[in-house]
Amino acid sequence: MSTRERRRLIVFSQVQDKAISVAEAGRSLRLSERQARRLWKRYGQKGDAGLIHGLRGKKGNASREALRVQVLALYRQKYAACNAAHAVALLKSRDHLAVSRKTLWRWRKGEGLIVQPRRHKPHRQRRVRRSCTGELVQMDGSTHRWFGDDQPPYVLFVMIDDATSAVWARFYESEDTASAFDLFGRYVKRHGLPGALYVDHDSIYVVNPSDVQARRRQATDKPVLTQFGRAMQELAVGIIAANSPQAKGRVERVNRTLQDRLVKELAMALTAAGVGIKDLATANAFLEKTFLKAFNEEFSRTPASGINMHHQVPAQVKLGEVLCHQESRVVGQDWCVQYASRILQIDKQHASLALANRRIVVLAQPGATLKLRYRGQALVFRELALRPHKMPVGKVPLASRTFSSTPWRPGPNHPWNTTPACSKRTIKTST
Repeated sequence: MSTRERRRLIVFSQVQDKAISVAEAGRSLRLSERQARRLWKRYGQKGDAGLIHGLRGKKGNASREALRVQVLALYRQKYAACNAAHAVALLKSRDHLAVSRKTLWRWRKGEGLIVQPRRHKPHRQRRVRRSCTGELVQMDGSTHRWFGDDQPPYVLFVMIDDATSAVWARFYESEDTASAFDLFGRYVKRHGLPGALYVDHDSIYVVNPSDVQARRRQATDKPVLTQFGRAMQELAVGIIAANSPQAKGRVERVNRTLQDRLVKELAMALTAAGVGIKDLATANAFLEKTFLKAFNEEFSRTPASGINMHHQVPAQVKLGEVLCHQESRVVGQDWCVQYASRILQIDKQHASLALANRRIVVLAQPGATLKLRYRGQALVFRELALRPHKMPVGKVPLASRTFSSTPWRPGPNHPWNTTPACSKRTIKTST
């Protein structure tokens, strides 16, 4: 018996001898009267053993030795690279074993499978979530070796709703404007246009002003926009540029989580060849059909407001023509436009527009598809063959010339060494 249980035995022995009452015994042991009467009843039924804790000598529910051995064996065999939360989710969905995250963490700690690092981070103030779905969407690209250390790094473009933490992502070869256009277009077709995007200061989204651009901005009083910024302006989607990675911490944290979980699940998701996913097309299909659904079910949350701020693209706006590279060009006198070493001849059916010396817009869509627009009107054109390179008349190509170090001197009969006939003076004599 413990010291406390021995004291209870002494006090209840006095109650048995009718020296004190049960209520007085409870006050002496610092117990409520109800608890004192429960103990007195158990003492009367079991004697001294009634005052000993009922779980003394029994294994607690947390030990569950058989389950512990089975879970740790599966963890060592299949999920050694996963953290406790990820391993618990995989054990439940794939092996049908239910165990809490804290219990698995404690078991791993007891086996020496983890070492808890000490982290010292500066104090920061958390930004309050937006209340409505689609009010603000954070967007960022994460470059990582997603398909293993033996594969080249690729970019996972991620969009996460600030109110719900719902994630939309896709793999690309590089982080550029074309990839950002493609990801945003797929997001819009699935959810609609968000109110604003929260991004970093990458040159894809905003122009980092140099001195020349600053002077140009002051002279024209017009903001300088990137291609992506111009597209968002046309679609009435705001762009907020974060001044630090911590400011858009929600997408930064989900990038870190994906670099842990997604890499393991891509390796565990075997293809028809019996190996992990190693190519972009298969990885994007796995993302959309399998991974993101389970990921959002686990991590997404209910927004504070039930209002959905996503809005549909206006009927008169063609999304594919907005989310593409656009440049201004001047039409020549021959009604041709030059773009990326290509010559585009505008059709004569637009003669009434008098396009010579006027500016039009060239739309370069994915797949090297070009379109011409003048004040919103589509122009019919055809591509001409490149002009042949003209050689200067009477000149020998530089490659075929021969050079000598001996200086050339004109011969005696060269015009330079003869006196012209017109220069000879006629001397007249007088008689």
